[in-house]
Amino acid sequence: MPQSVEKKWPRNGFEPYFDYVSNFLHLNINLGGPEGCKAYHDNWMRRYNSAMTKWSSYEAAIWSVRCRQSLKLSFSATFFALSADKVGSTTTIKSAEYYLAYYSMLHAMWAVIYLHPEQSLDHVTAITHSKIANVFHSEFASGTNPVIVENEKELAEDLRFLREYYSYRMPLNSPFAASPSLSLSYSRLGGFVKQSIQLANLHSHMIRKVAERIGKCSAAVSVSEQAAFRDAFFKINGKEHQPRGLRLLDEADMQAQSELITMGCDLLPLSLGYDHMFDNFMTWDQDRPDEKMLQRVRSLVGNALF
Repeated sequence: MPQSVEKKWPRNGFEPYFDYVSNFLHLNINLGGPEGCKAYHDNWMRRYNSAMTKWSSYEAAIWSVRCRQSLKLSFSATFFALSADKVGSTTTIKSAEYYLAYYSMLHAMWAVIYLHPEQSLDHVTAITHSKIANVFHSEFASGTNPVIVENEKELAEDLRFLREYYSYRMPLNSPFAASPSLSLSYSRLGGFVKQSIQLANLHSHMIRKVAERIGKCSAAVSVSEQAAFRDAFFKINGKEHQPRGLRLLDEADMQAQSELITMGCDLLPLSLGYDHMFDNFMTWDQDRPDEKMLQRVRSLVGNALF
């Protein structure tokens, strides 16, 4: 993060605004200290308050699922980034490395966009790759004092180019002699993913804070709303395969859906949902990543959050 080298390392920027322990160190650095953090906090709190005061109980329930999805995307972004590193160090098949790196960045951005108060459920679930990058850039990575200092648009374009080049025009040899920095774009990925997880966590805490003020921290799904809730949950978590007539939903997601309907929905910040996701991420199947990989994913997400 070259733009932050000369800035001090404030450790007391966003933290005092919330009752729950979290680590926002990189965001504090990016914004330069308490004043920048206060301006960012106050601006987004107004935006969340404006949106959330209009929420019905059902909409609050849906937003609990959106918070959960943001945390899932934080885990998957980290898993993809680590997998890209692993593939890159063990094989010459660069298409897999760049594919994983690109989707790591996409999931990291999406984790934040899922918590944007002005993005509807239909929009955020069907959003295009380009729109994710554009919204993320305009809201979080541009202007005079951005909360994300990485040139996210350039990095996204570089990783997308590499993914598409190796997927659709597989070169016979390495073509990067004229632009060696292009092939190393993903070396900036780890820092971006960590910043994005902290940013998603920050926004989830603001959602919780507003919800506590207006009495919308929890919501029950009424019997008449259960079918719509299941459809919305599937839209966020599942995938339909029309030719086979399949609507695939992971078993852990199915259990979460059942619990939300029967026990109620709580708006949980990412750091508060971490332990539960820790237990469920890639642990249900026998065919799962090796334990060292899972430990690294859990550790990196945890280090970003706490």
